[in-house]
Amino acid sequence: MAAVERAVTIEDLRQLALRRLPDFISRYVEQAAGDGGGVKRNIAAFRQYQLVPRGLVEVTPVDTTTELFGRKYASLFGISAVGTGGIYRRHFDEILAEVAREANLPYILSGSASASIETVARIAPEQTWFQLYGAKTDELTDHMIGRAADAGIKVLVLTVDYPIRPRSEVVERTGVSAAAGPTLRNFPSLFLDALRHPAWTADYLRHGGIPKLESWAPYAPPGSSTKEVAHFYVDNWVCNSTWRDVERVRQLWKGALVVKGLVHPDDASRAVQAGADAVTISNHGGNKLDCMQGALDSLVFVRKAIGPKVRLFFDGGIRRGSDLIVAKALGADHCFIGRATIYGTAAGGRTGAKRAVDILQNDLTYTMAMIGCRTNADVTREHVTGQATP
Repeated sequence: MAAVERAVTIEDLRQLALRRLPDFISRYVEQAAGDGGGVKRNIAAFRQYQLVPRGLVEVTPVDTTTELFGRKYASLFGISAVGTGGIYRRHFDEILAEVAREANLPYILSGSASASIETVARIAPEQTWFQLYGAKTDELTDHMIGRAADAGIKVLVLTVDYPIRPRSEVVERTGVSAAAGPTLRNFPSLFLDALRHPAWTADYLRHGGIPKLESWAPYAPPGSSTKEVAHFYVDNWVCNSTWRDVERVRQLWKGALVVKGLVHPDDASRAVQAGADAVTISNHGGNKLDCMQGALDSLVFVRKAIGPKVRLFFDGGIRRGSDLIVAKALGADHCFIGRATIYGTAAGGRTGAKRAVDILQNDLTYTMAMIGCRTNADVTREHVTGQATP
């Protein structure tokens, strides 16, 4: 853990995580869809912009607090949903919930979490939001919505970026599903890879393999094993959602509704018309398509389409505090991080997850002070120079 505590940047945590994780997992994280171009483009999009500081401004103490849906959070970012996180480290979802509670950040629990909705809501009752994909049947979707409401969840994040099951070239090559993990059939081909990463392998074997997807376990046939639950999830977790489904979920869900996974201005506007309280720009961290533009490239145009009053969230490629500033200046009200906390948790469990959050928070605070911004509201388009104009 000493190396994790000494990490200075998210890249430091990334390197530590890649050392611990077997190649068949690290390649899945790093490449995402296709040839990995989407992940690279998300990160590179931030390099189009530079910050323009203003001087002689009273900036201390810097205040990064943000109000979302009637609740005040500690920073400009939260922790995004990460599906099947148990493949990175045991109790992945519970770890992130604990870190989010202590840091007072919103945490979106994945609809394909290893921990149940009820468990995570007990750990972080004020910070937990729930990610929902429309399942193959309305009955299953409606039951998940009901469980989230009964658990006290106040914010539902309806994610709409997968009309069909995602395709990963890494998974097709290795035969290892993130939901089910290695099998007896493919483990022999992974043997040397596992030996080169003894810490992950020992943890995997000691606990009997990948943890069960507890949010989906109640829907699988009674007595289903971990792998049987995973297969049930893969067969049922996503359907070709349409605007009818958004409108139906809006009618069922009484709390705040966020529609996530939109990148086109017209789609964002229609989501607001359908009753969304906020929209999240996201290309699923490059997991949707490798040939999509960077998520950041949509931000200015979506903000113009939906106007200044609608909450607009952003997800994709954030690795530094300056990235948060750029996204805010281009129109985001709040940002969410995914890989940063994957790297931290994979590298060092709870200590690593907390270190990832601390790195971004410290970097954000420093950058805000250096450009002459004491609060998030002080960050405006004039603080960023770059090429995107609506």
